[in-house]
Amino acid sequence: MSLTLKTVLPLNHIDCIWCIKYHPTKKLFASCGSDARIIIWEYNTQTSDYQKKLTLENIHKSTIRSLDWDYSGNYLSGASFDNNISIYKMTNDSIKHIETLESNDSEIKSVSWSRSGNFISCCSRKGNIYIYEKDVDDFNSEEFSCKTIFEGHKGDIKMIKFCPNDDVLFSCGFDEKIKIWEQDYSKDDFVLVNTISEHAGTVWFIEFNKKGNIFFTCSDDKSLIMWGIGDKNVNDKKSGMDICKDNTEKIFDYDNIIKLAKIKDLHLRPIYSCSLNINEKYIFTCSNDGNIGLIEITEIKNKDKKTYEMKLVKIIKDAHDQYSVNCISANKYYNKNEIITCGDDCNIKIWDFKEE
Repeated sequence: MSLTLKTVLPLNHIDCIWCIKYHPTKKLFASCGSDARIIIWEYNTQTSDYQKKLTLENIHKSTIRSLDWDYSGNYLSGASFDNNISIYKMTNDSIKHIETLESNDSEIKSVSWSRSGNFISCCSRKGNIYIYEKDVDDFNSEEFSCKTIFEGHKGDIKMIKFCPNDDVLFSCGFDEKIKIWEQDYSKDDFVLVNTISEHAGTVWFIEFNKKGNIFFTCSDDKSLIMWGIGDKNVNDKKSGMDICKDNTEKIFDYDNIIKLAKIKDLHLRPIYSCSLNINEKYIFTCSNDGNIGLIEITEIKNKDKKTYEMKLVKIIKDAHDQYSVNCISANKYYNKNEIITCGDDCNIKIWDFKEE
């Protein structure tokens, strides 16, 4: 297995780059950083490389820490240390700012769209979680209003992320915990259904597999953990549902989280981000130590249950010239061999991954 540097994109950000996010349907990605800019990069088929498409600026007054596209790819959101969330709409070849959601909090660290597109969530340095709801009575509405605010963690929340298969929210942060929030329709609100305490340091990042039944977390404790979400069967014979042989619907049980595998001491310093590749056989990590980790995931089939093993197969040292690598993202859409990283050196790097 190898990871080879292919391209270093020009210095268009003028400060640390914190997040990179692939578009779910188009050959482009977005980046953001401490310069309060969002840059859209588009793949050029003639040059086989990325070029800057446009820059979104003068919306936020401080660091943009996180980005997220909605599942349709029509909307992009940014979370900023100026306490606000910005929303942009993609129309043909243009992207324009359409709304700013204010939190009146302290340093918004992460933003996430729900699968349905009806919710946007963000989290703050103070440990609060905000959930904004779309006006569902108006099909064409692009307006969101604050549905609920609650204390999610004790201290800084580093990331919130909706599960890819339904509107269930995961969060993690400084208190070393991972929390899961489900909708309680009787209360018309999100409620805490599970708290996971396994890491021995700030939890920075959550990464799901495509199906949404497995997720990964990484931490200040320099470990990467692979988690499985259990199943539960609900009696439901409604048409169109995924029905089991015993006429029950198979759904996820968020009360039943199983530790599938753990790998320790991957890096010398905190692990900031991780990303599965398209076939979900490998996961890549990046760290404050400036290195990239390449980890192989092996499924071990036993008679009773599946078990997994994660094995570190390679470390790419000084991936950003000894600067912190803040985010890593594997292309899951149109190039199975492409990895993108960004860091404190203000560079975005495109890597070519090959199985050997």
